[in-house]
Amino acid sequence: MTAPLKIGLIGCGGIVQRSHLPALLQLGAYAEISALADPVEENREIVATSAHVPSARRHADYRDMLAAGGLDFALIATPHHLHKEQAIDVAEAGLGIISEKPMATSLEEADAVLASVKKHSGAYAVVHNYLYNPGSQRALALVAEMEEPQTGRAKSLFLKADDQADPTSVWRASRAAGGGCIADTCYHEIYLLETLMQSPVRYVEARVQTRFFAIDVDDVAFLLLEHENGAVSTVSTSWGMPGGGAGELANLCEVHARDGSLRLVGRGSALHTFSRQTRTWREEALPPTDSPSGHAGYLEATLKALHAGQEPPITGAHALHNLRIIEAARLASDRRRAIDLREF
Repeated sequence: MTAPLKIGLIGCGGIVQRSHLPALLQLGAYAEISALADPVEENREIVATSAHVPSARRHADYRDMLAAGGLDFALIATPHHLHKEQAIDVAEAGLGIISEKPMATSLEEADAVLASVKKHSGAYAVVHNYLYNPGSQRALALVAEMEEPQTGRAKSLFLKADDQADPTSVWRASRAAGGGCIADTCYHEIYLLETLMQSPVRYVEARVQTRFFAIDVDDVAFLLLEHENGAVSTVSTSWGMPGGGAGELANLCEVHARDGSLRLVGRGSALHTFSRQTRTWREEALPPTDSPSGHAGYLEATLKALHAGQEPPITGAHALHNLRIIEAARLASDRRRAIDLREF
């Protein structure tokens, strides 16, 4: 077996500490954290201590980490607006890339990233983690045995406190940082629903607005999607709508075929199936997991592929398609009409 891939972390904040780091430490046969970079010293020290990264390989500036060499890949886990520049710098350094979603904040930025990756012949993967927890994996196996889904819906409702939507302290609440509910929260619902629907999105209608907070990005998004096979689905998300009380599910993704239905709750924390014969729902038994976000499963599948020199399961093309749906939704909202992705 070849040696593990040497990975450098760009960003050592909450998502890395909670999700990436524990998973990577379990995947030492395929990758090892060899260096890291974060402008916040506390973040650097927390991750470096757990991963046993030497002091000389701990950097405040990711460009110093790239210049030091000795890496095969970089994992980018920073605010959205930094992804483009960082990905291009990593590609130009001759390294492969694993990037947190979204790949960029616009289609123009995404095209620049993919052009740089192609020019430098590097591998490029984007994190679509919620496809890889036990609930989602089981749902994908079951939906493959069903008749073609005809309709679907997904929603994610969050009631954020005022300080969680303060653009002076929370980058997700700022347009300049690539924030907004459709690019952040709704991103996951889009790829989850589309994958379960088993047909790519073709047309996008939407209303993307700011209704609850004094911010310059959207806090409400409602999407109506038509798929290549003619099936229809909806996606709704908000940072200002309560959910989860009085029997109402705050977060779900479900598809309906002529022979049954599937409902993912909490992005895969639970799975329910519906029988049209008995007209009843039942909860599916799922294996326990230490990674409900799916990062462990995603990184295992991705690193195994990259370690073997194969294409990652979520490529730049997948991530670009998801970003095109988001950008089409914004355009559809502005123009008050459906957008055809083939012409967008």
